[in-house]
Amino acid sequence: MAVRRPIRLPKQWPAHVKSGVLHAISLAGVVLTYARARVIGCQRLRAELERATTEIALLRQELSIKDGRWERSRSRRRPHYTPTQRMRILQLRAARGWTLEKAARVFLIDLQTLLVWMRRLDEHGDRALIQTVEPVNRYPDFVRNLVRLSWFTETE
Repeated sequence: MAVRRPIRLPKQWPAHVKSGVLHAISLAGVVLTYARARVIGCQRLRAELERATTEIALLRQELSIKDGRWERSRSRRRPHYTPTQRMRILQLRAARGWTLEKAARVFLIDLQTLLVWMRRLDEHGDRALIQTVEPVNRYPDFVRNLVRLSWFTETE
């Protein structure tokens, strides 16, 4: 750690000039400290941006590999998107300002399928698109079988 030496100003200077010079030196120190902090902050932000850019590039490669695999299969053999995923695809399309063709290409969907989703959304609202096939309050099969078995064992 450096030892600070006192600043010596000429004795013939008036007190207000000495005070002004000392204030200017103090202000310069504050400005330098602030500038150093900004540079360090900018360096940290640059490093963070570089990490994010690298992560985006890796995710794009990963997505490209997965898309390549699905592109090789016929569209009718691909798994279907769930109703919630369909709604999210349409919301993402709107948020990104994509055309129907671009959205179909990105999500590996036939253009006609996307048009059907849009038509259903336009005609019946978002509830028609995300409506579930089974009622939500229906118990799974294994629960019904368990209840049925327990009822038979109690009656015997």
